[in-house]
Amino acid sequence: MTLLLEEKEEYRPIPEKALASLWQKRAARQREFRTSAGRRVRVLYPGRPGTAAGPDFRDALLEVEGLGLVQGDVELHLRQQDWYNHGHADDPNYNGVVLHGALEVDTRAKPQPTNLRSGHQAPVISLASLLEEEAPAQDRGYEDGEQAAGQGLWALLAARGWPRPNDADGMGHLLDAAGDARFQARSAVFTALNSQQPPSQTLYEGLMEGLGYRANRQPFLKLAQVAPWRLLAAETLACSAAERANLVESRLLQLSGLGDARVADGSRPRRPSGYGRPLLAQEWHTFRVRPSNHPRRRIAGAARLLARFIDSADGDADSPEDCLVRGLAAVVAEGAPARLAAALTVKAEAGKGAALVGSDRARDLAVNVVLPFCHALPADGSAETAALAIYRKFPKLQANEITREMEEQLISPDWRGVVNSARRQQGLIHLHRQLSG
Repeated sequence: MTLLLEEKEEYRPIPEKALASLWQKRAARQREFRTSAGRRVRVLYPGRPGTAAGPDFRDALLEVEGLGLVQGDVELHLRQQDWYNHGHADDPNYNGVVLHGALEVDTRAKPQPTNLRSGHQAPVISLASLLEEEAPAQDRGYEDGEQAAGQGLWALLAARGWPRPNDADGMGHLLDAAGDARFQARSAVFTALNSQQPPSQTLYEGLMEGLGYRANRQPFLKLAQVAPWRLLAAETLACSAAERANLVESRLLQLSGLGDARVADGSRPRRPSGYGRPLLAQEWHTFRVRPSNHPRRRIAGAARLLARFIDSADGDADSPEDCLVRGLAAVVAEGAPARLAAALTVKAEAGKGAALVGSDRARDLAVNVVLPFCHALPADGSAETAALAIYRKFPKLQANEITREMEEQLISPDWRGVVNSARRQQGLIHLHRQLSG
């Protein structure tokens, strides 16, 4: 392999993108790496590639001499000094880095450390061995066709009570059990929240957080706490059904700090009594966010979804804030996954353009929020039974980076068709959480 490409200004052995690919494919196949301090490091799992601002790989699993199992992020560079050239030392996005790899490392007697903004330091390893030809699989102590990363992960999972199955049927049963374990864990979280606040507020917060996607989950959750459901539902019920969605959107926009929220006469509304302090615009992540995913658009979708269940409360003066729980629990009782997904979908105004809450997001909300929430309701048991039954027959969701990565790492290629339901995808996520533990 040709290692050096001479350029006028810069030394570049290989592109960083190629280096990342070598790390992903070969790091777990190396017997060990050595840090600049001499510690042995063995890679059990190289991590999943980062898709946003921050380190190259997330949630890697390492065995570090003297420390044991370590999990965290990994950053790769051509040269060790690029950590500082790229400004990572001052970037809080890199505080989770537990290993810094470089092709060209500082070989001085007192090399410059990899300082994190948190005040900690990350150990440094040389990646030169990744450029060497790989030894045959049997020479590394693994069976033909098996990935070292997968073997290491299954060893950890076995220690946590999830041993590797022998065939596809066994894999399916294991994923079903893991998926049920995740569902029960989420139900327990909702049970705990319901003991501290009204169930309607718990469900409202769950829906809002889910509508925030990855980048804005926390601001959406905070917005739901600043604009409590009890006040929002009562205020909205006081106006006509035709005005409710616009009123909810205006109130949420006003409290989000994201822009002009005006009432019918064009004036700015005053913050009503009881609501919390509005968020700051800088609390929201909007850089390089697609227009269809912008939080203002998600707030518009949330407003129409919430107003849909406020509308269903007309004529019910007894605890009107419970309309959201009653409305969605009634849909769950019908026992149809497609009906529940439709109840959570919000099409674009006049049916044109991208949906405000698309079908993929609606199905995610159903599986991750509505069903485990209804399972946790303190009722006669019918909601619990119906929620679990729908969950177990819910069709496969859109894949995400965790389900894709865990399927790649844990499931043999000839077993891939076994991940054929939302329950089994949730099982992959549960196994990922087990590794994180």
